[in-house]
Formats: sequence, C-alpha cells, structure tokens
Amino acid sequence: MEDFGDTREETFDELVTKHTRRELEELALKYGVENLGGTKSQLADAILEAIKKQKNQPKAAMQPRPKEAPMVEKPKPTAKLVGIGKMGVMAKSAAINSKTAQLHKAGTEIREQGIREMNKGVKEFQSARDWMSREMHSEARKMIEDGQQRFQLGQAEFRRSLNAQIKENQEAEAKFNSGVRAIRSSQETMSRDFQKAGRNIREEGYRNLQNGLNRFRSNLDAQIKENHEAISRLNSGARELQGRAASFHNEIHRYQEQDLKGYIRDFYYG
Repeated sequence: MEDFGDTREETFDELVTKHTRRELEELALKYGVENLGGTKSQLADAILEAIKKQKNQPKAAMQPRPKEAPMVEKPKPTAKLVGIGKMGVMAKSAAINSKTAQLHKAGTEIREQGIREMNKGVKEFQSARDWMSREMHSEARKMIEDGQQRFQLGQAEFRRSLNAQIKENQEAEAKFNSGVRAIRSSQETMSRDFQKAGRNIREEGYRNLQNGLNRFRSNLDAQIKENHEAISRLNSGARELQGRAASFHNEIHRYQEQDLKGYIRDFYYG
C-alpha cells in the first residue's frame, strides 16, 4: 500500500486479499489507528478511514487519531459540514465522498449476504448428507439381515427334510432287509437329489442376498449421483455470486479511475 500522498492507494479488496493481518496491523499503526481488534475487513475499513481523514487535513497539522471504540458493524453518522453550502468545490467533494461511501457500503453488504447464503446452503447440504448416510446404513443392515435369515431358514428346512428322509430310509431298511441292493441304490439316488436340493436352496439364498446387495448398490449410486449434482449446483451458485461481486468491484474501480477523475479534471480544468 502506498502513502496517501502518492498517486494511487490500495482498495478495500486489495487490502483484505493481498495483506496478512500482521501487515494490516502495521499499516494501521502507521496511520494512527490504535484499535487493532476486529476482523481483517474491519481493520481495512479503519485504515482507509484514517487515510481519508489525513488527506482532508493540512499536512502540517496532522495529528495521530484518537483511540477508537471497538470495531462494530453499525451505521456511520453523517458528518455535518459547516459553511459548505450547495455549490462550490467543497460541496461537490462532499457529494463525491458520500457517493463513494454508499458504493463501498453496498459492496460490503452484497459480499456479506453472499457469504451468509453460501454458509446456509453448506449447512443444509451437510445435514441432508448425514441423514442420508444414516438411512443408507440402516437399509443396508436390514437387507443383509434379511438375506442371512432367508439363508438360515433354507438350511434348517433342508436339515429337516434330510432327517425325515433318513428316518424313513432306516424304517424301510428294517422292513425290507431282502432289498438291500435296491435300498442302497435308492439311497444313492436320494442323496444326489438331496445334494441337488441343497445346492438349489443355497443358490436361491445367495441370489436373494445378491439381489439385495445389487439394489443397495443401485440406490447408493443414484444417491451419489444426486449428491454430485447438488454439489455442482452449489458450485454454480458460488461462481455466480463471485462473478457478481467481481463485476460490482470492477464497476466501482472504473468509477474511481475514470468517471471520478474525469469529473474532477473537468471541474477544475474544463
């Protein structure tokens, strides 16, 4: 940042973005700001205000600023100008300063409103994400428990069928000792059928479990896609706010660098 006697001063945005807090505090002390509390934005406002006051005073009569009250966002009282009138250089200078202060205040309010809206959107998104995560974990647990229960029921049914058939075979063997060969052949056939039935039951249980997992993955992928779209919309909104703030900043800079200087030049030399 240059001294107030130089041709160019840093703007509010340049003070906040290009300097650390320590550098701002050093600048504040240089221009007589004794209250170094508050945010970087408040400290930058205090520095610009001190420079403005020093430029309005005769250089030989510059005094350090009195100690300020803690920086609190509140409307600044309108200074009463004595003996300025409605015409002349002082009146026009006061009008220019008033317009600049209004533009600066409007820019600050736009930035703060954008930050509040973005923070609100982020909090709502985080809350929805946490709720959705809990719901997905609950549904996944239910699906897995249901698949395990179905598989266990299938195994129990197979054991009952097998035990009943074994008992029946034992009774048949006791009754038909003469048909041992036929019974053995029948047992081998039934054993294969039992094995086949057991495989079918296990495969059915596995398919049910796999279908449940597939549905869970499908729901999860859909939710992830929805989250990505929501994040994309948030990013788009943030870029739009940044674009509006940059456009407003460029308009203020253009007004200060072109219209304001041209107005002063035309007033004095035109």
